[in-house]
Amino acid sequence: MLALLIAAPALSAPVELVADPAPVTNIVIKRTTLPARVSLAFDRALVLSLADATAARLRAFPLIGKRTVTGNLIPGGSAVFRGNFYSVSVAGTKAGSTPTVWVDKRFDAKHDAVVSVMAIDAPRVLIRQPRAPAGGATIVIPRGGTGDAQAWANIGGERIRVSLDLETKTTIMNARAAAALEGEGLLKRGGTVGLWEPVPGVALPYERMRVTPGASFMWLPLVAPVARISEERAKLLDARAKAGTTAAEDEADTIVVTAKKERGRAPWLIIGMDVLGKCGSIELDRPGKRWVLTCDFAG
Repeated sequence: MLALLIAAPALSAPVELVADPAPVTNIVIKRTTLPARVSLAFDRALVLSLADATAARLRAFPLIGKRTVTGNLIPGGSAVFRGNFYSVSVAGTKAGSTPTVWVDKRFDAKHDAVVSVMAIDAPRVLIRQPRAPAGGATIVIPRGGTGDAQAWANIGGERIRVSLDLETKTTIMNARAAAALEGEGLLKRGGTVGLWEPVPGVALPYERMRVTPGASFMWLPLVAPVARISEERAKLLDARAKAGTTAAEDEADTIVVTAKKERGRAPWLIIGMDVLGKCGSIELDRPGKRWVLTCDFAG
């Protein structure tokens, strides 16, 4: 028995980060060290401000590495994106080729760089939240694959892409995801309006949802979910909502009246801090293809 224990491979210690409130670490790109917020929401990538990219002397990929992107999620409706692949070291781990994009608009209220947790070259990354209750139950959420940050949920005939995001204040979903959860009896429309501010200078309307008592999604309780709605519905629900929004036109995420598959975008849901704020630790288990959360929803 002793020989077997000695021969067994030791489980390597995870890279640990503290989210107080956001996890921040250093990245090294082209021998330039920069602070970056670590995001759980997207696959391996690095997003930089134009100033940081200039400081690191980055160059866009020839011909196809620069484009103007338009959309409601961009401040002012459009921004110039430049990109290339660079060797990036995150949190002192081994550098690896990382899709790198820099933008000429502000994309984060406090940080000039945002890097995916998937860019950290470690089997396990443990993010501790000292502001959350300690201890509690362990919840395992399977991810799509070894390199995928997102998970997938099949519910109500839909396959919903699910992300974890420590920057999103409350769980938010698009029309098709809301329709699927509503169809399963987990929630229904609440009739009141609020504003989602995913990046500085952008405010998009949502409708607060009423949760069926005891309802859960992916083994996590539904606490205060909201669903994206159109400008038209926002005005119907609250005549004053239009004054605070930045979207002049509706887009496919907001079709909540019918949520038709041929019209709406693929269903997505972002689990926000109304849920994750009760989790003292969130662990990326890369080889296990899963997220492991320790949460106390009674605390």
